[in-house]
Amino acid sequence: MIVQPQAMELGREQLLVDVAKVVTTAGLTLGSVMLTAFGFIERAVGIEKLATDRRFALVALLPGAAALAFLASARALGSAYDASVPPRPVTALKRAALRFTDLNGAFGLIAIVMSTLVAVGTILATGLFFDLKLPGTSALAGGAAFAVALTGMLTRSTPARRSIDLLLAGTIMAVMLGDLAMSYWQAATTAA
Repeated sequence: MIVQPQAMELGREQLLVDVAKVVTTAGLTLGSVMLTAFGFIERAVGIEKLATDRRFALVALLPGAAALAFLASARALGSAYDASVPPRPVTALKRAALRFTDLNGAFGLIAIVMSTLVAVGTILATGLFFDLKLPGTSALAGGAAFAVALTGMLTRSTPARRSIDLLLAGTIMAVMLGDLAMSYWQAATTAA
């Protein structure tokens, strides 16, 4: 039996959609568990103690990790959409509006919810990094994360969008690792 290239491409697209479903589900589940665990610990201990007491340094990583999981989910869902729906010959803004209204607006609503989850995780991670002293900076970081995540879900993948996604993920990772490094540095200088 000879396999036609078109049939192979359709099989690849279906495989991408299936993988995207798994990544979306896993990312949403992991992110939700991490934010829920953080919430329980925050209620028991207090946000101020989480931000300043270095014994909770690893707990402070949960919001950033959740933001990355939600960002992965958003990207996977956007990729599944790209693989399932052919590109439309319209401007990028019109395409984003059409994508937002697909499935009677359900795609747009889930895009807003997932982007908000990315933003919340980013706000918490940034707030804990700055020991809750710069709330404006945390809000700005969350707003930027929301915009990047929403744009990523509503537009087709381009090299520029992938670079911005990588920059956001790298920034969240840098904040998480910086917070952890500062925690251990402060613990070491306090012990000495």
